[in-house]
Amino acid sequence: MTQYYFVRHGATDFNGMGVYFGKTDCPLNVEGILQAKDLAASLEGVHFDEIYTSPMKRCIDTARIIKGGRTPEIMDELCELDFGSWEGLNYKECREKNPEEFRKWSVDYRNTAPPEGEKYADFYYRVKEFYDQILILKEGTILIVAHKGVLQLLVSLFLTNDDRLFWNFNFLLGKYSILERNEGHCTINRLNV
Repeated sequence: MTQYYFVRHGATDFNGMGVYFGKTDCPLNVEGILQAKDLAASLEGVHFDEIYTSPMKRCIDTARIIKGGRTPEIMDELCELDFGSWEGLNYKECREKNPEEFRKWSVDYRNTAPPEGEKYADFYYRVKEFYDQILILKEGTILIVAHKGVLQLLVSLFLTNDDRLFWNFNFLLGKYSILERNEGHCTINRLNV
């Protein structure tokens, strides 16, 4: 049996602002540091065979706090969607700044990118490559510290081998979830603990 611990990074100032910030490399705030310390206490007795994280500071710092400074393997594939020129803006500001682009993105988010950003389809194949080339080939107990969208996609891939459940899961800041894979079958053991 393989266990996957999915952790959404701790809180940042941008989370409280309700803006898009996939590629903006902001640090944990005081609340986020406390959340990571709480995670470290909760997961103290768990030995992780592998630790993977997004290259964003908020994820790296969350992973290091959880495992007492142990260096995680940094994976570019675990980055959140790049929102391009919409980074740091809320949806109303995006709609006002680029009304036609926002309309197109709202109608067909899979094939339309935010201005100077990343299409969901590209995000999907990037995360799926990490899933196919690394995650499903590993055994043991694995920690993945990443972003909400990445974790939503990974869970959907584990359960359905596609993204049809992408919008059916919500990963909370500074919480962990556990998936277990046994003989090719995957189940959710815990969610947002």
